[in-house]
Amino acid sequence: MIVSEYVNGLKNNYVRIRELSLPDERKYQYCIMKRGGISGFLPFEIRYIDSDAYMYYDITSKQNISTIYSQKPLTGKWVKAFFSSMKRIRNEAVRFLLNPGNLIWNPTNVYQDLKDDSFWYLYVPYLDEDNGMSELMDFLVSHIDFTDDELVKCIYSMAEQYKTGGEAYLQEKIFLDAEALTIAPECEESDMPYDSGVKVAESDPDVDDDVNRSPGKDLDDIYDQAEKIGEVFATPGEKKPKLKPRLKRSSKTFEKKTFWGKIRQKDGRMREEYDYGGGWEVIGAVADEIKYSDQGEGDTSEGTVFVDLSSEEKTGKLKSETGQILYELSSESCVIGKKEDADLIIDETGISRMHARIFIKDDEYYLEDLNSTNGTFKNGLKLKPYEKKKLSKGDEIRLATKKMIFS
Repeated sequence: MIVSEYVNGLKNNYVRIRELSLPDERKYQYCIMKRGGISGFLPFEIRYIDSDAYMYYDITSKQNISTIYSQKPLTGKWVKAFFSSMKRIRNEAVRFLLNPGNLIWNPTNVYQDLKDDSFWYLYVPYLDEDNGMSELMDFLVSHIDFTDDELVKCIYSMAEQYKTGGEAYLQEKIFLDAEALTIAPECEESDMPYDSGVKVAESDPDVDDDVNRSPGKDLDDIYDQAEKIGEVFATPGEKKPKLKPRLKRSSKTFEKKTFWGKIRQKDGRMREEYDYGGGWEVIGAVADEIKYSDQGEGDTSEGTVFVDLSSEEKTGKLKSETGQILYELSSESCVIGKKEDADLIIDETGISRMHARIFIKDDEYYLEDLNSTNGTFKNGLKLKPYEKKKLSKGDEIRLATKKMIFS
């Protein structure tokens, strides 16, 4: 199992992976990655610490998609942009004679730059472990906007076809499915341009510029198109992948009785209970140990009703050094940053677009650094990227040069 961890540099933040054996840096993939300059690949270098080798990837000023979309749904606009970027980055890998199967798709290791919404990817030379694609599919399934029927059908179809078709489905069909997705009208005026992500050169013949074609296409039309060109997906001597049977929709009972309708109704509960887990372990961002006490078998006398008062009792505040209340923490999570959709906006030099987060877990408040450029400090101690520290009343929080008191 691959283990990644976040570390601070002097001016940059990194995610690093320990090599199980010392690498032969003369091999082709290491040479290409160290040379750098491949659009969309996170900058890469090898460092040796106490006779161990580590692969370092520069993630400064970027956020992983797991963090960005932990509290808000993925729209059809974002999904189309993401798969356009995926197609581009896989083509880039092939162009440099790198194995696309070595790109890492675990949501905690796919990054987005909030300045221009471009996507950035982690490539592990000579990977012999799972690349996290199944976890990405699970992440998409659990985080999409369940009010968008077309998006739900598309993503669930993708997940099921990947489960049966594997790499063959990723060769081309998955991108046809994404490109044929009809964007909900409310998403068309989004601040995020459709083909944001790894920028595609105008002369690139492998990328279809007409990415928003075929509005209103149904899944049946997609399967018709895929069946016509199915031979492309199979290598010589291999059977072309078997496509999933077409979906049938009931005209009146679709919303209440079909699988997709039930998924929409379970939106809130699924988001709260879902945990995509998997074969990737991220360390260096683990919260302080939380102490639990066994709940005794209290008085169960008939007529006694338990009333949860935690939401009323656990109301923290962020105050300035002069005692002014900057923000009252009335919800389970508060994102602090310069970006407009942050909960607490601090428009000062040195504050990142998504700088830090304060959240409640098990009735305790925690401070988390969101891979900020200038750091998040608790009582003078700097947090690692995505590291979580438990807060107590009176703790000083410093974001770059901005100080505040938790109370």
